Amino acid sequence: MTRAPLKLAIFDIDGTLRRVRDPWIHLHHHLGVAEQAKDLPDLWKRGEITYEEWARLDASFWRGHSREKMVAALKANPFRDGARELIGWFSYRSIPCVGISSGLSIFNEVTSRELGMEEIISNELEFDGDIFNGTISIQVHEHNKGEIMDEVMKRYSVREEQVVAFGDGTADIPLLIKAGLGVAICPLNEKVRSSAEHVVGSEPIDIALPFVEKHFKVG
Repeated sequence: MTRAPLKLAIFDIDGTLRRVRDPWIHLHHHLGVAEQAKDLPDLWKRGEITYEEWARLDASFWRGHSREKMVAALKANPFRDGARELIGWFSYRSIPCVGISSGLSIFNEVTSRELGMEEIISNELEFDGDIFNGTISIQVHEHNKGEIMDEVMKRYSVREEQVVAFGDGTADIPLLIKAGLGVAICPLNEKVRSSAEHVVGSEPIDIALPFVEKHFKVG
């Protein structure tokens, strides 16, 4: 079978390129508000609040904190071993790396800059100067990553078979299924594992690259 040319790499961020899977809870702990926010996930699971309401309530606990103090939480959320090498492999070959993250822009802006990714689509926090004002713009949630991937592929003029996608959680399953090659990184559960064509169960995560090279035609 003729291999498709590799044109685009799509990544989840938290749990995939960084070790902490939930940056929202991570930030709650960093700012000392985890106890106040602990009941919100169950309210959402029971359908008592929407995802957007949950996100806004979460964000309300961070109001008044500085950008610097919030971004400092990244010190306790390192990159997975091999993450830099993985992104570097694509960058060296001029293959755009795009993140689709249900996490937070303040973290992902740093991640994008440090790894040299083309862009990361995530949830935007609004600041008055350097102080978070409690407002959040929800762009990515648990159930729309597939639709965002479609928009990204259209913008980059690529087809599904020309894309590799990496993810670790249930929200990433549409990415893994849609892509020409789906790679699960330290998957959260068996459903994620079975949705991917290839699974990387431990670090360093750039051990996925030989499989990528085998699957695609790479210039």
